Amino acid sequence: MRKKYLILKITNRCNLDCIYCYNMGHKINKNMDFTTAKNSIDYILNDGTELLKIQFTGGEPLLNFELIEKVISYCKKEYKTKNISYAVQTNGTLLNNELIKKIKELNIKIGISIDGMDINDTLRPYKNGRPSTLDTLKGIYLLKNNSVPFGITTVITNKNLPHMVEFIQYLIALGIKSISFDLLKPKQKEHLNLMPNEEEFNKILKELKNYPIYIKNLQKRPKGKYCFLNTGDLLFVNEFGDIYPCPTMEGYFYMGNINKDNENNIKKNIKKFEVKNNKCFAREYLIKKF
Repeated sequence: MRKKYLILKITNRCNLDCIYCYNMGHKINKNMDFTTAKNSIDYILNDGTELLKIQFTGGEPLLNFELIEKVISYCKKEYKTKNISYAVQTNGTLLNNELIKKIKELNIKIGISIDGMDINDTLRPYKNGRPSTLDTLKGIYLLKNNSVPFGITTVITNKNLPHMVEFIQYLIALGIKSISFDLLKPKQKEHLNLMPNEEEFNKILKELKNYPIYIKNLQKRPKGKYCFLNTGDLLFVNEFGDIYPCPTMEGYFYMGNINKDNENNIKKNIKKFEVKNNKCFAREYLIKKF
């Protein structure tokens, strides 16, 4: 049974100002509405899908947590026989005990975005320039204290790559079990100045191979499959209902609007974009573009 993957960008609002921000930078602060989320879920589940992962992203998705609650409630009511899991990718700064209690009750998997220790404040400051790292670490400790499992996602740039081994050692000391590295994908020309040296990155991966932590990047992928995009099992919908191949490709290869377009046309556009390779298509495309 093939698993499908629905990524909902439930808001373009964010409390951070990451220097490599992947967001398209819409001038209008916009939350996804329930109709857009519902239409996305109905579309992907009405084709016979039995196994689905829904990931909520942003912006900072916890700024629209009300929609997350509505989506899960809707799925539990309307799709009782489906096997659906839920995940949130967050910067962790908004986590508190009350919110974590809800996350635990709803059985939402958590991914925390943090790019290092001291260097994280340079890469991921608040919009007013204030450091954010301490607040992210507070969120991590709250998750641990409430026995909520989580993983770490780190965007690799030439700024934090030299400090990566020490950072991983710190995460292991915290008892963190899982980490995923995301090589920077340049969404603007200026981001090319932050691109990491891939040879150096691969050397570090080799050094980390025997560390007691699950590193997603070290797991072997099936031939010709880097991610769900390769098999056409990924649907990414942004806050306006626009469909793109994946979050990184937002703004490129528009596939229609979940609220406006004919279902058959959407299916045709998604089918056309099945990419057979063992690398991140989005990253390769953007590097060549700039």
